[in-house]
Amino acid sequence: MRDITEKVSYLQGLSEGLNISEGSPQGKIISGILSVLEELSDAVVNLQWEMDEFREYVESIDDDLFDLEESIYDDEDLIEVECQHCGEELVFDADILEDDDVIEVICPNCNEVVYVNDGSFDYEPACIEHDLDDRDTDSTR
Repeated sequence: MRDITEKVSYLQGLSEGLNISEGSPQGKIISGILSVLEELSDAVVNLQWEMDEFREYVESIDDDLFDLEESIYDDEDLIEVECQHCGEELVFDADILEDDDVIEVICPNCNEVVYVNDGSFDYEPACIEHDLDDRDTDSTR
């Protein structure tokens, strides 16, 4: 971005070196154009700086979110089932299978019951290891 600022400064110096007077109509136009270019150059430099700050902030949030996901899914076994009505894949805690209370897992997409821990479902859901890295490599297979 400094390249733009340097080019505008060069053009302003060139204009001064050519003795273009602001009294002539052409001189007024050239002076006005150079003034607008200088303002645009400053605005672009400011936007680039803000964009760099924003990028760093988003990367920081992304890192924090990754750490949070790791702490949430750490040492948990998860169950993955596919909704038979809409095909949505759902993931829930494996502790539901052993809970004494009857718990229904409902698809957030179609609001149909996907799994009930009372033994009424005849298929066995797939158990997933908790490690996020394993989930990433499993999905690419």
